[in-house]
Amino acid sequence: MTSITPLPIYPSKPTGDDLALLKEAKSKVRSDILIKPVRAVPGSPGRILALREKPTWICDYAFIPEPNVESLKNALEWVLELKEDSRGITVIKTLKEIFGEQTREL
Repeated sequence: MTSITPLPIYPSKPTGDDLALLKEAKSKVRSDILIKPVRAVPGSPGRILALREKPTWICDYAFIPEPNVESLKNALEWVLELKEDSRGITVIKTLKEIFGEQTREL
């Protein structure tokens, strides 16, 4: 049985052109992972794909200010934990920005 992975997207589940771009980008990702776009909320599992807006809570997310197929493909690979990308925003990066570089993750 194939499982479907929820893909939290901020600020809302994509529709129209954004959904078409996401589908095209996903087709270019080398993975058999099946995704289901869902609206991201605080406590959403995994990393979040943020389209045009940054989440208003601290979380791990990929921010895509101007979505296109290539930027979404790269972000999807990071969000799905297929590749690392220094552009991904993590909780520890955010906390270091707030509290300083001495901040450590336990």
